[in-house]
Amino acid sequence: MDLRIVTSDLRPEKLMTKSLLVPLVLLACAACQIASLGSSKPVAAGALSAEYQRSTGSVRNKYDGKEILVRGYAQNPAMMPQPDADQGLVFLQEKESQSVSKVICWFSREQATEFSKIKGDQYLTVRGIFNGERGVELKFCKLVKVE
Repeated sequence: MDLRIVTSDLRPEKLMTKSLLVPLVLLACAACQIASLGSSKPVAAGALSAEYQRSTGSVRNKYDGKEILVRGYAQNPAMMPQPDADQGLVFLQEKESQSVSKVICWFSREQATEFSKIKGDQYLTVRGIFNGERGVELKFCKLVKVE
């Protein structure tokens, strides 16, 4: 065995280069991940509902338990939490859709002030945790935008 080959890789300048390269790569990966989280685009409520109708399992594998942005049309005002309930809801769909399937967005009593801005006949963007057990539902919704 030739020891010169092994020891040539242990030169201080080679070790320093390698030891600096690893943290730089990790930092670049973290920056890319943060940038991709901030630039997420909303999923259309109609497209999400249609995809769920075609393949419930596929949509659940893709979104269950994940926070997503959804944009859709709210035909009616949000239903505020009743005195004996902890949550209110708003339905999102496509404006001209004849489909009965809608995205249900559940929000907490703490979010009620924000959701009270919804008067109906408006497009909304919401952020929530997808749950596909009983249909297309978002839990813990937050209102991102009212148009």
